[in-house]
Amino acid sequence: MKKIILGLLSAALIFSVISCGSKPAPEEETVPEAPEVIEEIEEVEEAVEETVEEIEAVDNTFALASADSARNKALESGADKAEPDLFKSIDSLYNKIKQKADNGEDVSADCADLAKRYEALRQYISAKEAKEKVDQTNLGNLSQKLYDEGLAALNKTEELFADPSATGAELLNEATTASVSFNSVLAVVYKQLAKDARTAAFEAKKSADSVKAGVAQKEKYAEGVKLFKKGDADYSTQRPDLAYEDYNASKDIFLALYNDIAEKRAAAQAAIEAAKKRVAESQSYAEQADAEAPISEKIAGIEDEDTVLLEEDNYADPEEAEAELDATLEEASLVDQAKGAANNLLNAVEDAK
Repeated sequence: MKKIILGLLSAALIFSVISCGSKPAPEEETVPEAPEVIEEIEEVEEAVEETVEEIEAVDNTFALASADSARNKALESGADKAEPDLFKSIDSLYNKIKQKADNGEDVSADCADLAKRYEALRQYISAKEAKEKVDQTNLGNLSQKLYDEGLAALNKTEELFADPSATGAELLNEATTASVSFNSVLAVVYKQLAKDARTAAFEAKKSADSVKAGVAQKEKYAEGVKLFKKGDADYSTQRPDLAYEDYNASKDIFLALYNDIAEKRAAAQAAIEAAKKRVAESQSYAEQADAEAPISEKIAGIEDEDTVLLEEDNYADPEEAEAELDATLEEASLVDQAKGAANNLLNAVEDAK
């Protein structure tokens, strides 16, 4: 090709020189001497040869940029840390290719192959990570066929990485198959996990409702509801992994609310029972004291027929009492109220002795 271009350009320039040299002068026709024409032709040939060499010089800029881009993507995905040995081996090839480019060789094909190797490494790591997550759930059998296809492709990828004759295209094909297969299995697994987590979150909400968590701790309860609804939205938009996380977070909030409020209610109930017991004991003691040493004189204001020592309890149903509490009142305040009521009863009994 170089010789053809050189020949054509030389011929054109020679013709041009001869034509210019043979142009008739206005007064008399002159013909350039042969040696001068030959010298001009030699100079033209040298110039043409230099021009052709510049035209034929290889430009590897785009090819190297493509390889650099693939390498950067691998770095951004953490490939150099996840698979340091494989990354170094591909980098070794990259350095050799850059040396060839510096020597003026065409490395377009080499760079294309190298880019596929870097991408194959990314897909290989993705496949391994997805497989690990699936194996942790022990639910790979939900899509056994895809799991088996992914495992076969993953094993083949590892064989190709160890084979010096393997091409980047072969590596990328197997690694991509492994990645797509295992990530598809993982999606199926997450859908099942999300469904189970939703059921658990719903049951936890029912438990929280049983202790009136929406009244006792309104803001926290609302947060649990919001996460539950977000899980539904993520699941409907084909993001079961996020839905799984949302449902679990919602469940944790509802269970925490239930346990906290139930514990406080148990403490309040225990305080009330203890107060009742002390009142009963005090009443028994007062009856015994009255029998042994009855009060002979009437005490004004106490033994009157219409005297009311304590206000009448209007709460026949505890649920109705809870409904009348302020919306921001937490169950902890019930303990204090119960203790206060018990102390009032004891004081009244002591006064009555």
